[in-house]
Amino acid sequence: MKWTAKDVDAYHQAKEYVDTALVPCIPIGSTNMKAFAEMSEHTLFITNEVERQFKGRVMLFPPFTYFVQEQIQARVHEWANVLKQAGFRHVCFVTSHADIADESFIYVPALPLEHADEAYKQKVVRQQAEQVMDALVAKWTLKN
Repeated sequence: MKWTAKDVDAYHQAKEYVDTALVPCIPIGSTNMKAFAEMSEHTLFITNEVERQFKGRVMLFPPFTYFVQEQIQARVHEWANVLKQAGFRHVCFVTSHADIADESFIYVPALPLEHADEAYKQKVVRQQAEQVMDALVAKWTLKN
């Protein structure tokens, strides 16, 4: 389920089954802006594919956006707490920014896909989405 009015209505009908909040994390930097834009695109491709595969179990939230020089741990902790209080048993942050090291995050390296053909892009996105899905299944298994 995505953060749309239609899906939020569906979420309220199936709240007991949708136990995972999926939050794409998007870094912003004033230097090397193109690399950060690629990270953003890549993370959004991956999280959208994970949501598509796990629709009915996962709610894809709008991106958590931050400046690269910002200390984000307190904000991440706040988001996780608010989402858990809202009923999500699992909160998963997904990023392509390697400088974040925290067990709350799943890291997916951004690959330069700007000039790749569409079939190759889809293949890479599917492969990395599978890695995120495997990590989610492991979280579900450990905490159930």
